[in-house]
Amino acid sequence: MPVVSVRLCEGAFTLEQHQALIRDITDAFVRMGGEGIRPSVTVIVDEVADGRWGTGGEILDLEKISARRRDRQKS
Repeated sequence: MPVVSVRLCEGAFTLEQHQALIRDITDAFVRMGGEGIRPSVTVIVDEVADGRWGTGGEILDLEKISARRRDRQKS
């Protein structure tokens, strides 16, 4: 039984985006293991409070996430 845990910064994605992610991850397992695996795939989305996420000592908060999104849209 696959269990996938996804952690995201709180407020960075909408409920609809969380639900789409759950469906997409489940579908990825189904593509690999066949339709019979679908009922066994568990996807858990946890949100980490804003300002409580860091990479390489740099705090990742909603302001930085928004800036990164703007930068990607310019490309």
